[in-house]
Amino acid sequence: MNNKYLSFYYLLLLFIFYLQLTPSAAVDFIVNSFNSSSVSLYGNATIQSNILTLTNSTPGQIGRALYPEKIPTKNSSSLLPFSTSFIFAMAPTTNVLPGHGLVFLFTPVTGIQNTAAAQNLGLFSRGVDGNSSNHVFGVEFDVFRNQEFEDINENHVGIDVNSLTSVNSTDAGYYEDQDGVFRRLQLNNGRNYQVWIDYKDFMINVTMAPVGIKKPTRCLLCVPLNLSDVFEDEMYVGFTAATGQLIQSHNILSWSFSNSNFSLSDDLITEGLPSFVLPVFLVLFGSREREE
Repeated sequence: MNNKYLSFYYLLLLFIFYLQLTPSAAVDFIVNSFNSSSVSLYGNATIQSNILTLTNSTPGQIGRALYPEKIPTKNSSSLLPFSTSFIFAMAPTTNVLPGHGLVFLFTPVTGIQNTAAAQNLGLFSRGVDGNSSNHVFGVEFDVFRNQEFEDINENHVGIDVNSLTSVNSTDAGYYEDQDGVFRRLQLNNGRNYQVWIDYKDFMINVTMAPVGIKKPTRCLLCVPLNLSDVFEDEMYVGFTAATGQLIQSHNILSWSFSNSNFSLSDDLITEGLPSFVLPVFLVLFGSREREE
């Protein structure tokens, strides 16, 4: 075979490889209105009025929702980047102390086996927490300080790798672009918050802000992180949440995900969203009853 045909042969092989690789590697989706085909539901998760409700005002619940198909997370053993954004609201209920929190996660399996409620957030059970065989990565939004997991406070954002003991965590909030001042956000006051999670070049960036505010330039968490030993070639992606004796609803209003388009989140609807904030008289009434 002369050089001319040899070169053509190699080019043809590369082209075929590219065609096989590209469709499976590129994943882009955006959900502004949830329905039964948007996500697969597990535990107590439901869809109510086109909102993904992971838990309601019932104690001891676990709710999980995953994108129905596995997505590629490695490409020829190299990690694929990803960018995801979602709008959530944790809503308290009257006469009951609120808890516990939600997690955005990558997991190799469906269902809620080997998980537990309350402070475990529906992520792991005590028996498997910390095992490298979990192959789970998550970003938690936690409103309960648990000494067992070395939580920094009762209102934090943390990065979890195979364990509920976060590899890094910080107080929930955002940095204003204008003056760089940090604004603390109460995660479970019923307000709608938007989160952006970006992973590229072994760096995880987590940013959040009240819905309607442009993505802050400065990230809340900017952490070097190699997920090569955590991610399998394909993973499920989604959310999990839990209640215990502490109760609140955990709601996802919209969600975007891409491993090729880091501006896809611009298409999320941020106006005209429902409010989960309790009326002032209910908050005051509930506080008085607890005191009495």
